[in-house]
Amino acid sequence: MSEPESQPRLCFACGTSNEQGLHMEFRREGERTICDYTPCDFQQGYPGRMHGGIVSTLIDEALAWAAYHSAKWVATARLNVRFRKPIYLDQPLRIEAWVVRERPRLIEARAEVRDAAGSLLAEGEGTLMTIDPRMAAEMSESARRAGRDDAPEVVM
Repeated sequence: MSEPESQPRLCFACGTSNEQGLHMEFRREGERTICDYTPCDFQQGYPGRMHGGIVSTLIDEALAWAAYHSAKWVATARLNVRFRKPIYLDQPLRIEAWVVRERPRLIEARAEVRDAAGSLLAEGEGTLMTIDPRMAAEMSESARRAGRDDAPEVVM
């Protein structure tokens, strides 16, 4: 059995092939990782407001992409989220994340969720653990097959 040319991307947060996913798309701007995102009705917690667990997922994914843009494959070891203001479903959001500190096996990063006017709605910080080199190499290969030319180079 041969491998498919492109693996489906099923990640709940950023996967393009996950019908129930968030379909977050990230880009790099300077030292920041950016995602523009508009909440959907099914992400509701209290009426008209985004569920806090989904907000936490936005932050968690942004932290991981900041590490990815620093050429690292990681898994979240710790996540701390602070909710500043309600996040309404009918407003576009901007999520920004950046790496604060890198150590041999750990990366510390921060993220912010802001509305179109720039008001801080939620923020988070996390500690991300680099994953096993063998698994990281598999993930980079899978990312390249899916058309990503920015996949981290893994040294075994």
